[in-house]
Amino acid sequence: MAISYKSKLYDSERIFTIAVEWCKDQPLEGVLYQGNQQTGVCFTGYYELAWQMERCFAQLQYPRSVMDMRELRGNREDAGQREDAPETVRRDDSANVYTVRVTQRQNASWQGSVKNHAGEVSRFSSFLDLVSYLESDLSGCPERKAEGREECQQRVEQYLQIVMNSSEVMKILPDTLVYRFRREGRRQTFMIRPMFYEHGSCQGTIYWKEHRKQASFRSFLELVSMIGSAVRDQSSWDEQEEAI
Repeated sequence: MAISYKSKLYDSERIFTIAVEWCKDQPLEGVLYQGNQQTGVCFTGYYELAWQMERCFAQLQYPRSVMDMRELRGNREDAGQREDAPETVRRDDSANVYTVRVTQRQNASWQGSVKNHAGEVSRFSSFLDLVSYLESDLSGCPERKAEGREECQQRVEQYLQIVMNSSEVMKILPDTLVYRFRREGRRQTFMIRPMFYEHGSCQGTIYWKEHRKQASFRSFLELVSMIGSAVRDQSSWDEQEEAI
């Protein structure tokens, strides 16, 4: 068994099972199970999957996060408390099932291994790698390793749109993306500029137009977390101040 900060942690508790339903051009849907638990939490999209797993890591206090996640607004835990309680269901392995083991959380991301329903095991060095693997395996298309800056940039752009599930995406400069989310006539606009591609991920800057805030992100996971928590935080819409 492994040892966590405050208590003994059995090896089975470090393993997550993801049962998913996949349809092209639709958000990933599924259920996340921790260890041998017979009930799991439902999720829609990769952002919710990541958010639920991060909550489990915090409760387990394993694996240790080397870097605290940056946020554009508010506190991560406070934002989570405003969310409705996730739906729970009994274990059902009839869908596509993956076993995920996150062993490290370095570089503001995840490292570990994933096993598919055929028993094949692959290692990932980042959350972006994990998303790339799942999308490739579910679609039946061979995963292609990105080589060179241009291919890395295309990979980030492709999977960022999948993860965030945003219909309004514009490329205003060769290295700058604009993502826009709408709710009841209001919008949240983010200008994203990836600058470096290291550790199987990306690093750069993000600017939140409506709240005039800019921050640096150190990984694809941190970028997704910044956008997702800002969009899902109701107060960020209630207090929206249009930039001049």
